[in-house]
Amino acid sequence: MTSEEIQAIFFAECEESLAAAETGLAACQAGTQDDDTVNAVFRGVHSIKGGAGAFGFIALQAFTHTFETLLSDVRDGTVPLTDPLIELLLRALDTLSDHVAAAQGAGETPEDTALLAELTAAQAANAGGPTAPAPQPKAKPAKATKAKPAPEPAPEAQDAPDAEIDIDLDAMLDDLAGAMGGSSPDAEGDDDDAAGRWEMRVRPHAGAMRNGSEPVLMLREAIELGGRCELCDISEVPPLDKIDPETGYLGWHFSFPEDVTEAAVRDIFDFIGDECDLVIGRGLAMPPVQLPDPKPGNVAPAAPAPTSAAVQELPRPAPSAAPAPAAAANQTIRIELGKLDRLIDAVGELVIAQAMMAQRLVSEGVTATEELTILESLTRDIQESAMSIRAQPIGSVFSRVPRILRELTQSTGKHVRLDVSGESTELDKTVIERLGEPLTHLIRNAVDHGIEESDQRVASGKSPEGTLTLSAEHRSSRIVIRIADDGRGIDRERVLAKAIEKGLVPADVQLSKEEIDQLIFAPGFSTAQTVSNISGRGVGMDVVRQNVKDLGGRITIESEPGKGTAFILTMPLTLAISDGMVVNVGDQTLVIPLASVVESLRPDIEHVKGLGTQRAMINVRGRFIPIIPLHAAVGALGAAETPDHGVLIVVETEGAGRAALLVDAIRDQRQVVIKSLDTHYRSVEGVAGATILGDGRVALIIDVDGLVARSLSAAPAQEAA
Repeated sequence: MTSEEIQAIFFAECEESLAAAETGLAACQAGTQDDDTVNAVFRGVHSIKGGAGAFGFIALQAFTHTFETLLSDVRDGTVPLTDPLIELLLRALDTLSDHVAAAQGAGETPEDTALLAELTAAQAANAGGPTAPAPQPKAKPAKATKAKPAPEPAPEAQDAPDAEIDIDLDAMLDDLAGAMGGSSPDAEGDDDDAAGRWEMRVRPHAGAMRNGSEPVLMLREAIELGGRCELCDISEVPPLDKIDPETGYLGWHFSFPEDVTEAAVRDIFDFIGDECDLVIGRGLAMPPVQLPDPKPGNVAPAAPAPTSAAVQELPRPAPSAAPAPAAAANQTIRIELGKLDRLIDAVGELVIAQAMMAQRLVSEGVTATEELTILESLTRDIQESAMSIRAQPIGSVFSRVPRILRELTQSTGKHVRLDVSGESTELDKTVIERLGEPLTHLIRNAVDHGIEESDQRVASGKSPEGTLTLSAEHRSSRIVIRIADDGRGIDRERVLAKAIEKGLVPADVQLSKEEIDQLIFAPGFSTAQTVSNISGRGVGMDVVRQNVKDLGGRITIESEPGKGTAFILTMPLTLAISDGMVVNVGDQTLVIPLASVVESLRPDIEHVKGLGTQRAMINVRGRFIPIIPLHAAVGALGAAETPDHGVLIVVETEGAGRAALLVDAIRDQRQVVIKSLDTHYRSVEGVAGATILGDGRVALIIDVDGLVARSLSAAPAQEAA
């Protein structure tokens, strides 16, 4: 594994650690301040610090060290966790996130001098004074050691290639042990205060060096925590000619005062994981050296290994229980995203090939066989499994919102409470990655334009604190995301006046409430009185609509003056494969997404009623819904023009309710691989994409919501003309 790959793993773990720390601090802010929550925050910050030191990110390591020190005091109970302190910790976490981004090369290193001073001051003030220095090793009587004279260089050695190199390996190891504060084996256990300390023995293995860690830095952290190195065990070091440079031979014996917890010490070595054996307890043996596997044919009998340190408990009062090992079902593996993309592409081609084979068999007169049914079932299972691998909880997007709100609170002075639900709802990673920008714009718009100032809210009988609600839920094969505020709602008179002023609509236009609401998505439109770093330039909402449209989704608005506004995003779960109904419309074959289909029917002519000159309605169980001839919308030739000569497909839309699409016939129902028109041609209104059918022809996939909305708005205009 290369250093770049190791760094990529580190940064991926940084994202997880930052998310865990943010979740923990949010829980603390909500009142959950138990030990597990505080420890989760500490572990997240500590993990980042360990990796930062290993990779040489000095600024990141320095900031994280100060941050971690304050969290350590909070965890130990010496610093109370008050509301102002939580706000400070949240700001520190935001800066830590910026440090991580800077280490990745995604930005400049943040200025953290003032914040570091605040963290240090909070530690000292809340603890009642300056923090006590870490316990120092007690001075020991000097012991007589045999002086080893330095070897005299031999003049002839430079000229003799075969001359023997004189290296005093014992002296080098003694120097290393001394640098860590260690002593000789005879010194172990001769401290006057040994009874008041507990012991730890640690031996890093080869993998601890291979994965980018630096065990020596972790040993220094143990010393900073109050540990004392009693011994550097060099007993397993072989002669120089037999040393394997990739094997860990050295072990260290530390002692700690009783006020240092076992959990704090274990946290230091968390980043190494299984590549380091840790034994905690008095009088236990040093963990053994893990020698490399012997070559085949030269295997020696293996001696029984000592008991693993992970299961041995510390023999002191009220020891903390060792964490239970994770179940195998919870194990995960990191996979490069490009590999998943290639898998999805291959599955898509498999779906197309299966459809082609089925079509070919039908054309040859072969009816459905058991083998073909099994193949179709297996293909669907593979497709669903592949798509589930790419699925991620939308909580990864929602987790960014608290920081956005904190920044908006600082710039606007408005206090906003966040309510989140459905964060475990899963959808495709590609959709999640591209949701971040639209969501940010909508939240900034809600806080800046929607939620009132505190005094205005109180005067209106509301709480001085605004509420922003984020929710996500599955509906068939789509996901619905709702961003709602309890603010003033949309002032439609002001919006319409501003649109007329900017020339977006004629002065004498008559628009419905829904049409006025859609004006806020027009490019360059803004009702802000002044331009700020949040809004006022007329960009943002048009970007939101375009980004959502690019993802194959739709955005609608619900607003009630004085009560608030909600933006509803309806997004596809995946951009790759979907279920569709294949229909014939004149000389064209089209695909209607199955998620939008309610039912299909052949109507009696007496159930069809005219509405004006351009529209027909059908009575479906007492409910009249509009009929939309699909051939007129897509320009098909030779299609059925009246409902009694075709089939009606009743579809459900987000903004326009139900409608009936008139088609010639239903041809099939199958999985289709979605191909983007933007990539291969250009965006077409009313068309969501294209797919390849079993006979090799290309069929357009209908954007049901867009096509119905366009057709219904076009009919009144034609009648008026």
